[in-house]
Amino acid sequence: MDINTEFCRTLLNSVMEEVRQHTTPEQRKKVWVYHFDRDNYEFHGPNDFYWNGRADNKTHARAQGWMAYLRHIGVEGWK
Repeated sequence: MDINTEFCRTLLNSVMEEVRQHTTPEQRKKVWVYHFDRDNYEFHGPNDFYWNGRADNKTHARAQGWMAYLRHIGVEGWK
C-alpha cells in the first residue's frame, strides 16, 4: 500500500471519531461517495448534505466530506 493511501485511511479514521459523536449509525450507513472526472468526487451525507471537490481517492473524499459536514453542523474545531 502506498503512503498516500495509508494517510487517507488514517485521516478518515481520525475524522470518524468525531463523526460518531454527532451522528447515528443509520445516518452513517446512508452516506455515499461518487467519483467523476479524474479526481473529482461528490459526498452525499446525512440530512441531504452535499459536498463536492477534489480528492486523491474515495477514502480521501469520504474524509473531506465528513469534515465539511462537521463544519456545516457547527462542531467546534472544524470551522
